[in-house]
Parts: sequence; C-alpha cells; structure tokens
Amino acid sequence: MRHMLSAKMLEGKEITLCGNASWRSLYEQLDGECFHTVIWIDKKRFKKALWYRYQVLKKLNSSGFDVVINPTFSRDKRQDDAIVLAAQGKQVFGMEANKENLRQYEKGYDKGIYTHLFSGPEGVIFELFRNCLMAEYVAGSKMKDISWQISGQRLPPVDVILPDKYLVIFPGSRSARRIWPSGYFAEVARYCQQQFDWEVVLCGGPGDIGYANAFKESFPDKVIDLTGATRLSQLLTILKGAQWLVTVDTGSVHLAAAVGCPVSGIFNGSQYGRFAPYPKELTQTIHAIYPNEIKMDLQNPTIVRNQYTFTVDVPYKWVQPAQVIQTIKPV
Repeated sequence: MRHMLSAKMLEGKEITLCGNASWRSLYEQLDGECFHTVIWIDKKRFKKALWYRYQVLKKLNSSGFDVVINPTFSRDKRQDDAIVLAAQGKQVFGMEANKENLRQYEKGYDKGIYTHLFSGPEGVIFELFRNCLMAEYVAGSKMKDISWQISGQRLPPVDVILPDKYLVIFPGSRSARRIWPSGYFAEVARYCQQQFDWEVVLCGGPGDIGYANAFKESFPDKVIDLTGATRLSQLLTILKGAQWLVTVDTGSVHLAAAVGCPVSGIFNGSQYGRFAPYPKELTQTIHAIYPNEIKMDLQNPTIVRNQYTFTVDVPYKWVQPAQVIQTIKPV
C-alpha cells in the first residue's frame, strides 16, 4: 500500500497543529508561522474535565481532516489516541505503541485506529533519531539534515538582568520519584560558586516552587529565583547564556542541548539510551550521570534490554554530588 505523503498531495490543503498547551510559548517563538491553524489542548483538563474533553473532541471531529499524523511513541491510549480517533482522518499515520504504556490485552489495538503504522528499528534508539525515522516514513524520503539546535537570534528577551556568569539549578520534576535531594544540589552549587565564581539561577515551573524553596534553605547565599516566572521560550534564553545546568531527568536537559548549554543530568537508568545518554554525534556537552550501583549493568546490552528499557525504581539520590562535580569542567 502506498503510504508516503508527497508535496503534491498536500497542495492547496490547510495544515492544522493539535498541540499540548504546555509548550505553546516554544511554538509561538520558534515555529509560529508553520501551520494555518492551531488547536491547543490543556492536557490536564482534557483528562479530568468531561465537558472540556467533549468540546475538544467535537471540534476535531467536525474539522474534516483528510490526513492525521500522530508522531508520538509513548502515547496514552485513552488520551492521545482518543484525539486521533475523533479527528477521523482518511489516512492516519502513527508509530506502533510503546509496549510500556500498554496492558497485555491491549497489544495490537492501534491497528484498528491507524491506517499506517511505523514499527521502527529493533532495540534501543535515541528519541530524536526515532522521530526522524518517523518523518521519513511519512514523507517516503530521507531527511538531508537534522536541524535541532536553536540560534540565539530566535530567542526572546527575559525580564531580569542576569549575571555575567551563572549556573542554572533546575531542582524540580513533575514526578516526585525523580527528585534529587536539595542538599545535594546545594553542595554542587557551592562548589561552582567557590571554584568558578558563578552565581546561581533557580528555574522551574509553578509546580517546582516547593523544590526551589527547599534548595534555598540548603543554600543560604545569593540566589536569583525565577521559578514559575518564565515561559519555556524564555528558559531557552536563560540556558543559552548559562555556563552550566544541573538538573534531574527533565525536559530542561533537552532544551539546554538545543541551545548548546552544558548539562550535568542526574539519571537512574530508566529508558536507557532513549533520552540519555546523548549520542556523541549530536553533542558532547550533555553529561548523563548514573548511580555507581548500576554502572556495570548499563555496560551490558542484554541487561539494558531486559531491565532498563522501561522505567526502573532506582533512587535518584544514589547519584552522589561528587559524581556531578566531576563532570563540571568549564572551558
């Protein structure tokens, strides 16, 4: 069956983006002219508010789409696939579902939703490469270049005067299981202050304010606290000017990578190879740090495949501050 979408097939058609409102500022700053129409969805309301969910699905269902593309690998059957079903495309492209998100009896369910499913290569693959392969599958042609880094000219200003040299600490996470002790962050920040004379800038969303306050209790020196005060697009600007970022396994790692900010990221081995470590051909400034207790495991592809392909319960606090400090070597 012919599956690729040629440019000629899309001539004269309007293209709609259906996106998570949490990254709206990134889209508007970097890609605001790419689509004719944008439908923003508040994913939290979509999950919990039945009337809001109905309104979103009704709007999608009445739009009359010819083609629907869902590029997400780890999608939620009850949320993401519900959106795809409501859109009612004549051709529907997606990836075969991530098995971690499925119950045993649900395997293969997506063959009834998508007319074209991309299976992807066997084994572990970095997420950016998986997304590129998905794009090639849909287009039916090879991508000539992977353009993923963002120049400073495209970034917005921030409403605060930043120091000449500063360390960004991102102490929070949407998952309480991913938290690193505030005292550990403070120990790393104190080292950078004493060794390099870097000031400390705290960043995070409104949900990270508690973690920011805990850090300030452990680090009584001067801190510029921007937690909950910046949009994602402004966080890019802050990271672009930073000497370093220290964070747990969050999206801030990937935002930093996109603007060339060096990172010391604390990981526990979950989904190893998918989001970290970064492939050397992409960047060598993203340092993924794992607990010493599992380093031997991560050197064995068989153990990685059997134990670390999905989420694991290894505590993030097993990573010691000294391990993070060893990776911070500014030019």
